[in-house]
Amino acid sequence: MGASSRSLKGLDWSNLFMADVKDGVGVYLSVYLLTVRHWQPDQIGYVIAVPGLVGILIQPLAGALIDKTTYKRFLLMLASGVIALCCLVIILMEGFYPTFISQAVVGLVQSVYTPGVAAITLGMVGQAALSKRIGRNETFNHVGNMAAAIIAGLMGRFISYEAIFYFSIFQCFALIVAVLFIKEQDIDHNLARAASATESTDNKATGLKQLFSSRKIIVFIIAMGLFHLANAALLPLVGQKMGLVDQKNSSLYLSAAIIIAQGVMAFVASYSGKAADKGRKAVMIIAFILLPVRALLFAFIDNPYLLTAAQILDGVGAGIFGVISIIMIADLSEGSGRFNLLQGVVYSAIGLACSISSILSGIIVKNFGYAVGFVALAAVAVLGALFFQFVVPETKGINAGEAPDQAVKNA
Repeated sequence: MGASSRSLKGLDWSNLFMADVKDGVGVYLSVYLLTVRHWQPDQIGYVIAVPGLVGILIQPLAGALIDKTTYKRFLLMLASGVIALCCLVIILMEGFYPTFISQAVVGLVQSVYTPGVAAITLGMVGQAALSKRIGRNETFNHVGNMAAAIIAGLMGRFISYEAIFYFSIFQCFALIVAVLFIKEQDIDHNLARAASATESTDNKATGLKQLFSSRKIIVFIIAMGLFHLANAALLPLVGQKMGLVDQKNSSLYLSAAIIIAQGVMAFVASYSGKAADKGRKAVMIIAFILLPVRALLFAFIDNPYLLTAAQILDGVGAGIFGVISIIMIADLSEGSGRFNLLQGVVYSAIGLACSISSILSGIIVKNFGYAVGFVALAAVAVLGALFFQFVVPETKGINAGEAPDQAVKNA
């Protein structure tokens, strides 16, 4: 069964509008709280970290739910409505606790976006076409981020920072409409969880215990966590640094940084999906290598224009990571029916890493300054690159010829 043209276009538009919705405008929130609400860096760190902390708890459950449910589209639409309400809370309530709670709720619902769209994609195109289709998904995602950054930057500069959050509300409702264009009958829910051809959709996904019996899965999860431990705090800290240099134009600088990165990502994502057919690891290591270089540049550059230009490196690295990480997860879970459960575990580890990154970097910056904070993140990035290169195996064809259960045990 091939997906209809309408459903494939709906998937394109869903990725386009999901770009800025799934992260709950966290980057702009960081600068908004610093420059408009005048919060301290450690307070901002707690608020930015809480979605990841909640995700640690909920992400594996969200993955298991997506494996089981046939209401994947509804989950995406429900999450979008809730995030729209959370944006309203930020606008209307100024205290620390309402903002903190709203971001905790964002962490709860945003856990369905990435695994949900990946599952729908796999259920529509199948394993053989997944690499190129994920590349296309990510291209639309980055184009959406780029367009949103342009609009948000102009709104923040010429209207108000609050207008950025109203724009995010609009995107939430646009995403709901886009998801409705995907026909339910075009999604094979058995295929969407990487089940074997003979497995019934009624069978339960194997639990976390069996996943954690795989050394290759464990080291892959650790590598993903190390990458985000170094990466998560970089852009929020750069936004704060630019806000202190030039508060009036901070939203424009930040938007320009995002636009540059997303423009590069859109190109790199398409390339990565094609290059991954020859091997996953050789492509992914590029993202790991560029991360410490970017962190060190941020440590020793103060000029907002140069800080913005350095985001080209983020474009290359994130463009690769967004595509290859999903493909590697699909490799490790192929034939097992655990694709979304494994995604949940990986994103839970990433959420933990992002939370630790935001909290520790906020504390370091408060006590030692921005330069030391960026150097510390660069050191973690170097560790992550070495770990990935020498410990994580190539995943292309890793389960070829094995029974589904045995594949995960031996992975």
